[in-house]
Amino acid sequence: MRQDNEECGYDNLIAGPGVFRTLPVIVQSGSGVIRRGMVLGVVRQPEGKRSDGTYIVRPVDSTSRDGSQDSFAILEDSEVDATNSNVRATGYVTGEFNRDALKFGGNDNIKIHEETLRKIGIITKRVVVR
Repeated sequence: MRQDNEECGYDNLIAGPGVFRTLPVIVQSGSGVIRRGMVLGVVRQPEGKRSDGTYIVRPVDSTSRDGSQDSFAILEDSEVDATNSNVRATGYVTGEFNRDALKFGGNDNIKIHEETLRKIGIITKRVVVR
């Protein structure tokens, strides 16, 4: 008997047994509620000892001109609410992912970002679920 993804405790984001690397990120205030699989772009690296080396990100949107127009990572966390404040989270920066499970900001889609994702070590695949 086939069960849906939530009952099985997994999602369709991961598409292979490859090496997955993550980085801590800070989702920028005003990004709203975003979910696992959202492709993120870097706005900037914050200044100050408390945040040194942690990228500030928001959902990738090719119409932006603040750095977030370029793919950088994929949100690993189940859900992040950055509606009113910055939120610490984790982003995948390498790995193999189901191209149909990725989410994008604005009106973007996989066709716009697939080549850039590949260049940064994120491989997208078509996944057939039977």
